[in-house]
Amino acid sequence: MMNTSGRKKSSALKPLVLAIQCGILTTMTLALPMVGYAQSTQQHYQIAAGNLSQALIAFSLQSGLQLTVDHQKLQGLKTAGLQGDYSIAEAFEKLLQGTALKAQRRADGSYTLLQNNSTHAVVQLETIQLQAQKNQVASAELGADDATLPVITLSAEKQGHAGDGYLVNKITDVGIWGARALKDTPYSVSVISSDLIENSIAKDMNQIFKKNPTTQETAARSSVASDLYVPVIRGFNPRTLVNGVSHSMGYATSPMMQDIDRVEIINGATGFLYGGGQVGGAINYITKKPTLEKLMNLSVGSYGGSSYFGHLDLGGQFDQENIFGYRINVLYQNGENPSKVDIEQKGISLVLDWKLSDRFYTDIKYAHKDAFEQGGNTVFNSIVDRSVIKKNKSYSPSWVENQVKSDIIENHSKWKINDNLSLRTNLSYEKMKHRGDNTSIVLKDNGMVSIDAINYWKGSSITKNAWQETKSAGGSIYLDSEFATASIQHNLTVGYSLERSKYYRRADNWLELDFNQDIPLNELKDVPEPNWNNIGSYGQEPLKARNKLEFRNILMGDDIVFNSQWSALLGANYATINSTFYPSSYTYKKSELTPTMSIIYKPYENVTSYITYIENLEQGDQVPNDPNYNDPGKLLDPYKSKQYELGAKLSLLNDKLLLTSALFRIEKANWFEGQASNGKINYSQDGQQIHQGLELGITGKLSDRWVIVAGGTIMDLDVKKASDAQIEGNKPTEAAERMAKIYTEYQLPWLDGLAITAGAYYTGKKYADSANTDILPAYTLVDMGLRYRSNIGGYPTTFNLNVSNLTNKTYWGKKEYLGDPRTVAFSIKTQF
Repeated sequence: MMNTSGRKKSSALKPLVLAIQCGILTTMTLALPMVGYAQSTQQHYQIAAGNLSQALIAFSLQSGLQLTVDHQKLQGLKTAGLQGDYSIAEAFEKLLQGTALKAQRRADGSYTLLQNNSTHAVVQLETIQLQAQKNQVASAELGADDATLPVITLSAEKQGHAGDGYLVNKITDVGIWGARALKDTPYSVSVISSDLIENSIAKDMNQIFKKNPTTQETAARSSVASDLYVPVIRGFNPRTLVNGVSHSMGYATSPMMQDIDRVEIINGATGFLYGGGQVGGAINYITKKPTLEKLMNLSVGSYGGSSYFGHLDLGGQFDQENIFGYRINVLYQNGENPSKVDIEQKGISLVLDWKLSDRFYTDIKYAHKDAFEQGGNTVFNSIVDRSVIKKNKSYSPSWVENQVKSDIIENHSKWKINDNLSLRTNLSYEKMKHRGDNTSIVLKDNGMVSIDAINYWKGSSITKNAWQETKSAGGSIYLDSEFATASIQHNLTVGYSLERSKYYRRADNWLELDFNQDIPLNELKDVPEPNWNNIGSYGQEPLKARNKLEFRNILMGDDIVFNSQWSALLGANYATINSTFYPSSYTYKKSELTPTMSIIYKPYENVTSYITYIENLEQGDQVPNDPNYNDPGKLLDPYKSKQYELGAKLSLLNDKLLLTSALFRIEKANWFEGQASNGKINYSQDGQQIHQGLELGITGKLSDRWVIVAGGTIMDLDVKKASDAQIEGNKPTEAAERMAKIYTEYQLPWLDGLAITAGAYYTGKKYADSANTDILPAYTLVDMGLRYRSNIGGYPTTFNLNVSNLTNKTYWGKKEYLGDPRTVAFSIKTQF
């Protein structure tokens, strides 16, 4: 018997597997913790009387468990609902009162739904056809207890809730491979759930990247005019995706934090999965979808300082048949944060979905975000003595502004054409307007500041802060075909994906103001705003394209299952990069075949080991458009990177805890600036960057009360095979070779609903220059917090307090940017 990933199930799961194969159950389950927990731990429930099917869905949502049942079997059944505090077992039993049904617990911890005064299940099968092996198995072979198959089965399906220890069982999107079980995915992967984001009171993803053991926070955005934070993974920057569609242009935006359902992080080369781009990995933002049960959550709080926010999350179905659903998220934030930056953010997202049948699903989403920043973070172009800086804050004048406006529309569809063929599509279009200023300074050893430049992209009094634009479109289409050759199972996928971004700006909206006098750093914030009318007219020219970047991919992959222990993923991507810079003639179009191969071995059901090889086509760098360089603005050729990875994943404590490990080696071209004989600077490829190391992780619950998310990364980073002896053996810039992180929560036994949270995150030293003379010191950040869940007026309410950077450590996330100061944040969330 095969499960959804094609491997044999243990005999203990035969009733569930057989029921699924015969179409009795849907693909979901009802996740239940250990029996002792279910009998002793109480939660508050607010479930209205009415349709039993809808009530069971509400029970799933409010208990934090994943419900799965064939709702057609429950048509016409009603329940009196549920109000108050109950254990999971008590709540389940009470919901069934008056329905002529009862839940009978089996020896294996699962439940069979029976008619009252009967020993027969609602559904009973005499004979089952095993599709994987094409033979008949009489119910007698299953034993007397197994002859009555359950309509509802309870198992340990993890969805990333705090009650799951933030552990998930399945990844939503792995490129061409689609959704996969996390522990059976042959890549180093971590998943950040919306619960962890919410409980961290994270104002941006940088605060989440600092918690993850394999991501190095940088405190830097992808560009001055962007709000997309980009971490470092395995010493490189990753690519960014939203709902499986790439957004690789530097000028990009991320979804508002309150709209993120989960963030799926794949470490290392992902060229086969998503096409050409960064070798550091993939950050895939999965946004929220409509809910089956009516949902209304209201949250208010502060990100620290006077930066207050309010968030409304609504979801549900328009009809009783659950065919049309909706999800709405609305955010408003305003005020000065502890970094002394004033931020106003407004956002809304709306998703409508259509579930025509259990074989067809489609949705459409629109999202708008407007983020305005005043007194933006200071950029340190050069600094002689970093110890001069005593505080993590912005030193920029308050009139320095940045703003991003984004509109995005998406469509996602899944169609099960027949038992063997499935079609998946993702489509996305985004238009982003952005304007930005930049306080660029040189900090001298005497603490004085030389202002290199201030106020980029500033227009006249009429067109102040002239807008730039980025337009991005992308999508993918995959056809999955399941078949067998002899006893070998195949899921063959062919597909095509496209990503196209175009950046526009005005020829005259670049204005640089130079200051001829040095001032103390602390006086920089008081520099008066220039009189723009006296400077001249800027921002009058029309918007014109400046840069176009396109990735196209033709993919084929085969997910092969040889037996219950051995499987493989084999594939190839014919990847094309097309890049053009205007108005220069520099352009290139490069295509390469990038293969991948993974061999997966499962010696036991709870152990997965793998070896993976993958190639990555990357765009070449551009020579800085500066007269001090030879060939300014020239595009350098694309190149292929290679990655080797050996990993293992182990599930413990009845799948409550997941341990992961990965050994890796990445070979990538090295870019180097050197002095030429004509006195100018040569920017070219010289040698290879060799990044190799070990990643370790642990996620889940050590006990019913103790949650842990921890791990570390140890790397050896070097430049090899360089013709210039000065850089041979040097370390790449801004990449720490050591990281060790732990985040933990503990539910206190003497007050139900109260949890204490704590975290410690170490990042080793890194270098700010290729000569390795400018050292960014190592640092450790400490967080502490409390969370209390209770009922106020019959409504579940959660109070959350978090202190990040408890010791107010001054640190450099990147050579130009300081990190976040100590921040005291709080939130109150009520579920109606």
